[in-house]
Amino acid sequence: MEVGQVVLSSDDRVLNISGCPADVACEFCGEVRYTKGVVLRVASPIAILWLPSGADPCACPEGKLHHETLKDELEKKREAAQKKESVKEMQKRVSKLIGESGMAERFLQKTFHSFVADTPERKKTAAAAMAYARNFERLIPKRGEEFLGRNGLVISGTKGTGKTHIAAAIANYLLNKGIAVICMTERNLLGEIQHTYSNSVFLGVGRSSESIIRKSYEMVPLLIIDDLGKERPTEWTLATLYAIIDGRYAKGMPTIITTNYDKESLISRLTPAGSDKVTADAILDRLDEMCDSIGTIGESWRSKL
Repeated sequence: MEVGQVVLSSDDRVLNISGCPADVACEFCGEVRYTKGVVLRVASPIAILWLPSGADPCACPEGKLHHETLKDELEKKREAAQKKESVKEMQKRVSKLIGESGMAERFLQKTFHSFVADTPERKKTAAAAMAYARNFERLIPKRGEEFLGRNGLVISGTKGTGKTHIAAAIANYLLNKGIAVICMTERNLLGEIQHTYSNSVFLGVGRSSESIIRKSYEMVPLLIIDDLGKERPTEWTLATLYAIIDGRYAKGMPTIITTNYDKESLISRLTPAGSDKVTADAILDRLDEMCDSIGTIGESWRSKL
């Protein structure tokens, strides 16, 4: 233990204290630099908490410059460490969001870069989708602000034109920015709810689980329903689809739909045999108010409304 002199400013007493940091000479001008401390107890034995920053910087010009340089280097290291930790936390969040997105494994690598834009229509679709993804955060409704109107998309086109690829590219872009997305086919989306009914028989759960799933469909920042109109319709699927879309419509939440069909064909595809088209027509009316249209080939979906 080193022994150094300590001056107590309260009464100018000079004491020899065991453990006092040694005085340091300025490496530029030779002036003595002292380490400050906080007196915790004046009575013997005296107790002092020495500041971990060490001896004060010298007031000479070279000493000041050296101190500022060290300070900048330490700040850069601190910022780098914070950024590294932030990236690590974001990677954890992205991994969790991808796991919760419901995306099929084969679509997790679909990007705008890998989309084959080999026709003018497909180039136009890719550009519109990329602009949508880049500006997405502006499209999420905010409390107290005016409703934005159409903040979703309908991506239409025949089989094999890249509708799902484009929708998955939007999803992956947003997921990698830490924005929650649910991206499922119509079948899987409804299957998640139906699964709660099976669990209710074997595990004694059901309504609460169904409510949680429905709520997540309504409140997730972006819901993507792939291949709308592909599945054989029932009264239950029609009513459930309407409830999900109407719930997002009421809250102004962005929704993306991909489909092979124009409006009239989609109404027919969503309507169960022997039923009227009122509910299916209401779904399409909601989508008309919620979504702009981009078509991957030929005439756009909106032009057929």
